[in-house]
Amino acid sequence: MRIDNVEIIKDLARGAVLLGTGGGGDPYIGQLLLQQEVREGRSVEVISADSLADDALIVSVAGIGAPTVLVEHLQAKGICQQLLQKMEKQLGQRVDAIIPAEVGGLNSVIPLALGAQVGLPVVDGDGMGRAFPHIEMVTFSVYGNSACPMIIQNELGDTIVIEKASTNRKAEDIARVVAGSLGAMVYSALYPMSGKDAKNKAILGSISYCLEIGRGIRESRAQCTDPFEGLMSLLNRPDLDRYAKILFDGKIVDIQRETRDGWHFATVTMQGLEDSHDEFRLELQNEYLTAQRNGRTVCLVPDLIATLDRETAEPVTAEKLKYGQRLKVIGLSAAAMMRRPECLEVFGPRAFGLTEPFVPLEELSP
Repeated sequence: MRIDNVEIIKDLARGAVLLGTGGGGDPYIGQLLLQQEVREGRSVEVISADSLADDALIVSVAGIGAPTVLVEHLQAKGICQQLLQKMEKQLGQRVDAIIPAEVGGLNSVIPLALGAQVGLPVVDGDGMGRAFPHIEMVTFSVYGNSACPMIIQNELGDTIVIEKASTNRKAEDIARVVAGSLGAMVYSALYPMSGKDAKNKAILGSISYCLEIGRGIRESRAQCTDPFEGLMSLLNRPDLDRYAKILFDGKIVDIQRETRDGWHFATVTMQGLEDSHDEFRLELQNEYLTAQRNGRTVCLVPDLIATLDRETAEPVTAEKLKYGQRLKVIGLSAAAMMRRPECLEVFGPRAFGLTEPFVPLEELSP
């Protein structure tokens, strides 16, 4: 699959916001970078992991920080190219392909823009099939890959190399402190891995899935049909172990936000349009973690929660939510790999300090 026109980029960005589950960073800046590459005659090839040589060198490139700060730290065009060059120098080897660490939000588009800039393919996959706030919360980490060496740089060129860390969680802790000292928004090259690792440990097909979602929303709107009807039929595929539900339809009546320790924390309260006693609450740390309706959990991490404009089905990132906004909230099951016991240990509810155990979306009442 080749990303070579503006429409496909917009579709991909739209799907990325939905899979970002409220976080992942608004992909708009990355979208503009990628569109500029296309307008200048460059494009990027998205390849299947199966096409990789087992000994190929694959690297992730991602932003680290609070999405609320992203709009204040516009990305310099050459920053990710510099990161890639520094990673190659660190490893003493040329990089063969790029793989997103996460497919949600900004971090789905940045690797594509970089691929177009330097002429490298991007693997159709990622480490979570969504967005998460911690760098260790990827399947690469669960199945034994190190995030290090990790190279971190901000838009001013300040650079830190984490050559080694005892665990990937320790690498996250170090990176978060660095990000805070560099303005709460930095970019990184991390998780160098082999082609064999990418084949066996990534969530495969996630860029294609992202594009499919964004295109489905656009086409449903163009056909003057209910965009949610088309979207839900696309997302709810039990034959593919994919489940989706509309969890709530209402308006925002309260938002409590805090940007702290390099993350965006918030509680969002909604009410039903017809019944003010019908209450819905979202809790988030960069991304939505839980959704509760009248005190009962209806969706729980690692399953995905997304907020969409109730008229257009346009996905909305959490930092753009505001009082009075009318939204539909949907739940979407995580990729099957993400629900394995060893994965839930790393990015299930308890990893975020939540006490309730994970229950799959399809087993919860909306």
